[in-house]
Amino acid sequence: MRNSIAFLALFITTTAYTQSGNYASSIGISGGYAEDGYGIMATFNYHVNRERYVQLSIFAAIAEDKGTFDIPYNIFTVQPGYFIKIWEQKNFKRYALNFGGGAIIGYEVINNGSNLLENGAIIDAKSQFIYGAYLGLEGEITLSNDFSFLLKANEYYHVNSDIGNFYPYVGIGLRYFLF
Repeated sequence: MRNSIAFLALFITTTAYTQSGNYASSIGISGGYAEDGYGIMATFNYHVNRERYVQLSIFAAIAEDKGTFDIPYNIFTVQPGYFIKIWEQKNFKRYALNFGGGAIIGYEVINNGSNLLENGAIIDAKSQFIYGAYLGLEGEITLSNDFSFLLKANEYYHVNSDIGNFYPYVGIGLRYFLF
């Protein structure tokens, strides 16, 4: 019992200390257009101050490459990044524009892992781990103290993707401020 109380006291002290300089933390979700299909993104933001935040995102895309043959593919990535506020409404601070970027690591699944199409054609591309970088732009409209409406646009550069090196995502969503 004594160890549990000591551990709890240490945990609360550490949490309070780490949050003392934090402007806010927030979570968000957005959905929208990804190349050849749809995407969804969940984010966690740790605000260092009013103008900067660190972001960790999870992104998933469901798409189908339309060409000579229709080839379905999925992309799943984790994206650590850093964003800076580049514009904010002066009087009421209701509108803001943030710019940032970061790294990407993930996995792309081509034709559900099969290299054979329904018509017998063989796909040269393969499912694999992917990595790269991204640049992002976020428009934010404050709805209340806890919520904001989010407009998000990211351009990804996948170094080793068989689908293509550049991959866009544009979505809308909500952000909730935890504290």
